[in-house]
Amino acid sequence: MSVVAEFVIDRPSYAAVLDELPEMRLLVEGMTACDHETVLVTVWAEGDDFETFERDLEHEEAVQTIEALSEQIDNKKLYQLRLSAAAMTYWEWTNLGGVLLACTLNGDGMWMRMRFPDRNALAACRDYCTRRDRSFVLNELRTTTDGPDSGSNGLTSTQEELLTEAVDEGYFNIPRDTTLNELADSFDISNQAASERLRRGISNAFENISFQSSERILN
Repeated sequence: MSVVAEFVIDRPSYAAVLDELPEMRLLVEGMTACDHETVLVTVWAEGDDFETFERDLEHEEAVQTIEALSEQIDNKKLYQLRLSAAAMTYWEWTNLGGVLLACTLNGDGMWMRMRFPDRNALAACRDYCTRRDRSFVLNELRTTTDGPDSGSNGLTSTQEELLTEAVDEGYFNIPRDTTLNELADSFDISNQAASERLRRGISNAFENISFQSSERILN
């Protein structure tokens, strides 16, 4: 059985640009190795100062190229970054059989959700981060079966649990009857992990609704 882990580690060096942009966050859409020395990262930037973001990235040693793949859409913009693999942990977790499921970077660190073949592989990834003096804080660890990591509604069990709690406790009421901090405390996870889980859960739910609607149209 594989394991799915949610954890927070120190940001890679290129993400130091977020120090001057505390309201900005980066949502990684995908990572692909171009060769052993280079990794191509597709990322959505959310914020309001893309000019500063692009300018500062161009001065980061680990960033080889930066290309905007979209115009600004509300407060989001899609980029493709060509990065030095030496500045990332990409090859380490890839060689351990790790699969990236989600990743977000902001001023507090880098939140990751990954699948590993077993606990030993996860422990090896943690030890690697420790040897490189990068913090590693495990928020959640779950053993999975060989089946899909979601139910018929498109949500993982942890996403469904948190969304259900948020609805039951009035998180989406106006005004809210509970806070993100209180939801995070009830699941013994960080605010960032709770925020990401809610966002991913809502996104998965709407994607599933859209997919089912498309199926009905096609049928």
